[in-house]
Amino acid sequence: MKKQILLPFLLLCIGITAQQTHFGVKGGYSLSTISVKSDVGKFSYDPKSSFYLGTLAEHSLNDKFSVQAELLYSNIGGTYKATQTVLLPDVGIVEVNIEDKISYGTLQLPLLGKYNVSDNFSLTTGINFGLIVSAKYKTKDLNGLEVENNIKKDVNTLDISPLLGLEYNLKNKIFFDTRYHFGVSNISKISASKQTINFLQVGIGYKFN
Repeated sequence: MKKQILLPFLLLCIGITAQQTHFGVKGGYSLSTISVKSDVGKFSYDPKSSFYLGTLAEHSLNDKFSVQAELLYSNIGGTYKATQTVLLPDVGIVEVNIEDKISYGTLQLPLLGKYNVSDNFSLTTGINFGLIVSAKYKTKDLNGLEVENNIKKDVNTLDISPLLGLEYNLKNKIFFDTRYHFGVSNISKISASKQTINFLQVGIGYKFN
């Protein structure tokens, strides 16, 4: 008798959980920049454009609130441009253009809380845990040739950033979202320098159920 009562109850719970949980995929455009603070001052890199792609799982708590976890991959960073005066043998003092590019290949794990303003429109907030899996520094030498260096050993692996965002859902399971990440973690291991990453994401996704 207990089994006959318990089995339908478990099946009902599983069914309710499945109805409340949605899985999907998403991707889009990312615009990032690096802010640097050191003993000599502070400056920001020019923005870097890239793309991101990943999956998501959303669980509805009720009609108004839900929680969401994502796993994304994105290449973020920035570009620094400046003019520097150098002394070259047999040439003298000349001005050269400097262009340094930094890119961080990052696995992103955003943990989000969502408030449904309406059936289609949601406000999003949460924390993104970024795992930097690669770090590359590109610069040009005096001959204009690009040189690439691996700087992973100089970079902290974990990058934490709070975020705010918006989401708009269509009736055909397609959605659009945008969010901004506020860099708070120092990703540089160099003691005289603090580097933080801020980035904007604008994307489109699809929920399977």
